[in-house]
Amino acid sequence: MFGKTLEPITVKETLQKAQQARYEAESRFKLLIESMQDYAFFMLDLDGNIEIWNSGAENVHGYTSQEVIGTSLSKIYTQEDQNKNLPQRHIDLATKFSRFEEELWMARKDGRRFWARFVITSFRDESNELSSFAIMVQDLSKYKETENKLLQNERIARKIFEGIKDYAICTLDLEGRITSWNEGARRIKGYETNEVLGCHFSLFYLPEEIAIGKCAYEIEETIKTGRYEEEGWRLRKDGTSFWAHVVLSAIRNDANEVIGFTKVTRDMTDRKRAEDLLRLSFVDLEKKIDKRTNELVATNFKLQEAVKIRDEFLSIASHELKTPLTPLKLQTQIVSKKIIDGTFQKLGKDKLLKIMNVLETSVDRLSSLVENLLDVSRISRDEIEIRKQKLNLKTVFEELFDRYRSTIELSKTGVTLEIPCDVIGYFDLLRIEQVFLNLLTNALKYGEQRPVRVSLTLEDGKACLIFKDQGTGISEKHKEKIFERYEKIEDHRNVSGLGLGLYITKEIIVSHGGSITVESQLGKGSTFKVLLPL
Repeated sequence: MFGKTLEPITVKETLQKAQQARYEAESRFKLLIESMQDYAFFMLDLDGNIEIWNSGAENVHGYTSQEVIGTSLSKIYTQEDQNKNLPQRHIDLATKFSRFEEELWMARKDGRRFWARFVITSFRDESNELSSFAIMVQDLSKYKETENKLLQNERIARKIFEGIKDYAICTLDLEGRITSWNEGARRIKGYETNEVLGCHFSLFYLPEEIAIGKCAYEIEETIKTGRYEEEGWRLRKDGTSFWAHVVLSAIRNDANEVIGFTKVTRDMTDRKRAEDLLRLSFVDLEKKIDKRTNELVATNFKLQEAVKIRDEFLSIASHELKTPLTPLKLQTQIVSKKIIDGTFQKLGKDKLLKIMNVLETSVDRLSSLVENLLDVSRISRDEIEIRKQKLNLKTVFEELFDRYRSTIELSKTGVTLEIPCDVIGYFDLLRIEQVFLNLLTNALKYGEQRPVRVSLTLEDGKACLIFKDQGTGISEKHKEKIFERYEKIEDHRNVSGLGLGLYITKEIIVSHGGSITVESQLGKGSTFKVLLPL
């Protein structure tokens, strides 16, 4: 009623099936092990000797199975690790923890070393007794080489990064906090690495820029465009500012997400100063060009004025030179005619003296004009000589006054000389006489035959010589001009002379270290005051 009855399975059949299954499992396991060409896989017995050695182990270590089966595990270790008894220690660790893994240097048959991942696993039987060990070795040489290259590149990059001195290079996180700091940054900005790591990069910005959110703006622009660049003032640790060229760049991960920033700063202060100096130089050059142009215009105007003055001077000079020449020529002709006619003896003594006086006066006038012109030439070449000697000006001026008394009387001008005391100092006799006579002649010429007062006193340790007349006077605008060469002011155009007397007088006085001033009003006369150091 229950169908076909199953035949009982014998113990023998069960054992046979189990053995067959185990054999098939072991065969599959061996095939799996043998197929692992890039991995060394082998088994150890309890004494640490090699029992199984796959083709991958032969590829990795270089030994054939015949060469290693039955030999110790230490065969694949370097001599240094063998000396440290590392093979046994690894077996002990696998025994204790069932599994042990490490990366280390291992040896090939030809003696070469390679970097390996080493895994040892302990196996136990059904009664938990240790039965064997399985070892897997993976050759990581290529990975190690790549890793070493990466590490080397990283070290090189870091050395380059840290060694750059002309650029301040740092990295920032997304909030703008400093995460790295190179030598250039330390040198340019003055902060040590431990002083800035974790600080916000606004540390280097001017307070007014921080207040308007400039730092946040730069980060936003860098995230948006990948790069931000500008030039501006930045601060050092000591509070001084420098002109910086700044480039902020975004750092992205594999997903193209911004994870931080690099910030490169270069100190451009020297260039900025050079540019500013160049700009100022251009401005200064433009100003100089404008100034020079104005000077040239003024010089051209002065040249035109000089030509005009020269022409006027030549006209005046020719007239002034002709003035004494006319009576000189006339009197000479009279004497010549008398000599030719044989009537020279009839002239008489008084007539001859009169003729001689005219001749002498004309010659003196010509000599004075020529000497004045020579003095002007010497002054312009800075060749005027001052030969000082000890003099008593009271004696000098009194003698001069007596010598020219007849000339003074002929001018019909009352001249008084007041010298109450001796005035002794060191002066050039001829030049001081020239000053006295020029100022006296000037007073007589423009005094309109009104009284002239000449005084010599001591004032503050200096000789004070004053000539005061009551003549035509000088307008305010012409006071300074009267001491210039060939200058004849409009008020005195009708008076003879080259316009050199006062110019020469002033130069002689200045050469003595003194000064001359004039006070005057039109129609009320003039007062010339000379101060000479003793």
